[in-house]
Amino acid sequence: MSSSTKNHFATNLLQLQNHIKRDPTSYKDEFAQTYLNYESTLQAYLMKPAKQNKQLADLALFLAHVSHCFTEELKQFPQQLIDILKRYSTVLNPDMRLTFCKCLMLLRGKNLIEPKPLFEIFFTLIKCQDKQLRKTLFEHMLNDVKRIKMKLKNYKLCTQVQQYVFTLTKENHPLVAKYALSLLVELYKKQIWNDAKTVNVIAQCCFSKITKVLALALQFFAGKDVEQDSEDESDSEDEKTQQQVLLSLRVGKKTKSRQKRTDRAIKSMKKDKKKNKKKNGIPHFSGLNLIYDPQDFAEKLFKLVETTNEGFEIKVSILDLISRLIGIHQLFIMNFHQFLIRFLNPHQREVTKILWFSAISSHDLTPPDTVEPVLMAIANNFITERNSSEVIAVGLNSIREICGRCPLAMNEDLLGDLVQYRTYKDKAVSFAAKSLIQLFREKNPQMLHRNMRGKPTEETIIESAKIKQYGELDAKSFIPGAEIIDLSDSEEKKESSKTIKIKQGSDDEDEDDEWVEASDSEEEDEQENKPKKRKHSEDDEDEDSDGEWIDVSSDGEDDDEENNQDSEKKLLTLAEKEEKAHKISTERILTQEEFKKIRVEQMKKKLTDKNFDKKNKRKNVKIDSDSDEDEEKLKNNGLVPMSSITFINKKRAHDKETRLAKIQEGREGRDKFGHRFKDSKLGKTNKEKLKTKSFQMLRPKLNKKHKRSFKDKQTALRNSLIKQKKMK
Repeated sequence: MSSSTKNHFATNLLQLQNHIKRDPTSYKDEFAQTYLNYESTLQAYLMKPAKQNKQLADLALFLAHVSHCFTEELKQFPQQLIDILKRYSTVLNPDMRLTFCKCLMLLRGKNLIEPKPLFEIFFTLIKCQDKQLRKTLFEHMLNDVKRIKMKLKNYKLCTQVQQYVFTLTKENHPLVAKYALSLLVELYKKQIWNDAKTVNVIAQCCFSKITKVLALALQFFAGKDVEQDSEDESDSEDEKTQQQVLLSLRVGKKTKSRQKRTDRAIKSMKKDKKKNKKKNGIPHFSGLNLIYDPQDFAEKLFKLVETTNEGFEIKVSILDLISRLIGIHQLFIMNFHQFLIRFLNPHQREVTKILWFSAISSHDLTPPDTVEPVLMAIANNFITERNSSEVIAVGLNSIREICGRCPLAMNEDLLGDLVQYRTYKDKAVSFAAKSLIQLFREKNPQMLHRNMRGKPTEETIIESAKIKQYGELDAKSFIPGAEIIDLSDSEEKKESSKTIKIKQGSDDEDEDDEWVEASDSEEEDEQENKPKKRKHSEDDEDEDSDGEWIDVSSDGEDDDEENNQDSEKKLLTLAEKEEKAHKISTERILTQEEFKKIRVEQMKKKLTDKNFDKKNKRKNVKIDSDSDEDEEKLKNNGLVPMSSITFINKKRAHDKETRLAKIQEGREGRDKFGHRFKDSKLGKTNKEKLKTKSFQMLRPKLNKKHKRSFKDKQTALRNSLIKQKKMK
């Protein structure tokens, strides 16, 4: 190789890098010469490390890119960079420090350096006052752990790195502890380190003396699941892309090839959407469910909130975490509700959150004596005539939510006073009081006055007969509502079904034999012979999949059948129904259709008789069983949305009707809108004519380069002088 070529490679390192990656052995001499140049440049640079050296940065990046080709020659290169960063971490030029870190990242990507020493030097560099450096290092560590766990699947190495990060959360340096905790939080959200050990290490950070670390740990437990949010965003993005594809087909020229391409694109989008749903369908458990000892953890947090000197925001976050723990795990913390009473004042900051904490920290096992003072404090401070209607409505809503989880805390005298607000002049207050009445109709109707209990239903009659006391559990050995299933019919269907072999010979002689399942039961034959009545279309089924439509026909025969069935059900007593439901639940396995029938029947029990009497049999009553299941899940978790307390059912002050009324009031005693000159023969002014002229006619006048005449200048000067005179 000629000397000119060597000089060219010395000045163009990118070209030499490309040649070395293709054929390392042929360019070994050029590499050795470049490495010697790097060492000499490095020795000169370390004399003055605060200055930037562009040549050294290019040489270091070159060696990092070709390090996998000359592993023996560059064996000491990674450790050399680590030693430089350790020794001159705060003295190095920021650009050079970032360049050396990028070289180590490249070496880690080629598996030429272990992750633990790399994490050690990176967390040392996090102490430097360089935001760009900290951001780059954090992103690399996050992606590196993800690569180790997902792609390399080296669980032993991942556990070692995890243990090292756990120890860093206890560091005294604020930046190191904060970034170590941030790394744990992000990896938990990305479902990489989502085990119980990680959650409990984050829980211990709630007792840190560093305020930023404490706030970040509390925010982790108070935050929402990220998987649900990301799934919703991906769905909206898919819908936008499908709309764009269909719009491009509609706007452009319609051809067969374009139609095929559009169909293929939409199919691929739907497949990707299904794959994403399957991936995101992994059960994501909340961090609060993985804590080892929630009772001890909640007690320590309560001691912390009583003795801490942090700001009010931190105290509210700690109370939020304690209330969540109490509601989810059904804990009992002494004096917690008494501690909340001091904040129950309408003028208190974040008072709606305090009311929410008192609601979610109440459950079935909470002693009523501890919750009753909270109800009295809310009633005395919020539900009074001196407060506004919004404050009274919020107080009634909070009492309703507390009593929904701990109904025994309410006494008859207080309830009698609160339900009187059902006739209040403001609708927000009256609606809140009526919702409280509706709650006690379900929980304990005997506490209400006789005229407020409402029309009795089958469910309320059963529930009122057995009101649960404190600590009582309603564990049933059967499926409630299973008595509507007829056991004899299901057994006959099983016995009658058989498989027969049918030979298709006349029309399809060359085809193979097929096995077909056929039923000999008379009921199935009758169903096949009967004309099928279509209740609703398939599209309606997709739209109304959340609820069940109950269609009641008005034919005489159907009425007789229903009356017979109702009479049979009414003849059965409560004990006989339970016995029949127990027999059906224990002797056979129910199908999904039977469970659906049971859910519909249970929903019917909650409704009054007027929805299912003879007068309204032609009406379709929609029963939304899924929404009730969602409400039960929320109650079991002990967490209710904040909107259940802050929601105020109030008519807007500036709706359309009030706005129109105000407009009409302003028009009274004023002439109608119109032209000043009522004579239609008068012409338009010059300014009005300019609005209707074409742009081509006005274009020369609008040209900035066009020179004004002397007369136009005089007119403009006169107008400006008149304007100045008026301003004075």
